[in-house]
Order: sequence, then C-alpha cells, then structure tokens
Amino acid sequence: HELRTPLTLIIGPLDHLISAMSESSHLPDLLLMQKNANRLLLEINQLLDFRKIDTGQMNLRVHEVNIVAFCQEVKSYFESMARVRRIEYVFENRMALDTFWIDTDLIEKVLVNLLSNAFKYTAEGGWIRLRLEETTDQIQILVEDDGTGIPPEALPYLFDYFFTEKNRAGSGIGLHLVKEFVELHHGTVSVESELG
Repeated sequence: HELRTPLTLIIGPLDHLISAMSESSHLPDLLLMQKNANRLLLEINQLLDFRKIDTGQMNLRVHEVNIVAFCQEVKSYFESMARVRRIEYVFENRMALDTFWIDTDLIEKVLVNLLSNAFKYTAEGGWIRLRLEETTDQIQILVEDDGTGIPPEALPYLFDYFFTEKNRAGSGIGLHLVKEFVELHHGTVSVESELG
C-alpha cells in the first residue's frame, strides 16, 4: 500500500497533463510515462492480491450478474487495441441463461489477464476470441487466439507463481492469480496450446 498510494498520486496529475497537452510535442513522452505507471500499478495490485491469497485473506464478494453483458464489457476494454493491430476480435455467446453468481472484481481481473496475454502474443492481423459456453452444472469462459503458442514443457507450470517462460516478459504472478481467483469460485482453469 505504501507503494500504491504515491503511484496513484503520480498517475492522477499525469492524466490531467495528458488531456491538457493533447497538442504538445511532449505528448508521446507523457503517454509512455502513463503506460509504464499504469503497468507498475497493475504489478503492485497483483502483488497485493498475491499476498491476500497467500495469507488466506482474499474473500469473495459475489452477486448475481448478467455474465454475457459483463464479458462483453470486459471485452470492450481491448477494442481499440484490436483495431490498431488489425486483430479480428470477437465475442461468442453459446449460453441459454445469462445470469451467474460471481465476484465481478476478481473475474474481471481473470479476463483482463487472459485477454492481455492473448494480445501480447498474437501478431498483427491475427485473431482472438472470447467465448461463453455452458454445460449442465457450470459455465466456461474461453479465451482463444492464434498467437505464438506455448511450448509443451511449459504447460504444466503455467499457473505456478513466479513461473515465466524464457524470453517472455512478465512477473509470473498474473496467471497464478487467475488460477487462485477461479478456484475461489470453485472452478478450474486449464490451457491447451501448441507452438505456432
């Protein structure tokens, strides 16, 4: 928390400067600062979440949600990135029901993490799909892409904390938190991938 507070006090004025200096030649530098400050804030928040999980202090705050509308909203966070990179980015709903009990904060973090990874490893002109399906007793949220793929030897360790593949950026916390947040909902997370 001691790191997050001063960082948010930096980001606020920086956001104000960016909107006030939209015509400035310094705008690219400000945008780079904003991007990296937000990335640092995300990493700090993940560390705080990791600590809560590690100490058993993470509690669910569930309520009934229109899961279809919720997934469409989270999908929209990445629409502009998809347009800029000419990625075919679609949402598919294969559910008859549309309400489900979830902790929206945690499931939003799950989806943002999975979609961020999909965008990180999908080339310009590729495709990414967010899909909802239901079985008799559960729903499935799938993130699919035609990205670079993951080597088979890395698959068993992908959701372990602090695991990172060689030559790939990341702290190794995000996918571990995905697993923990899904398991708090009495769900499971899995991956299928092949290189290329």
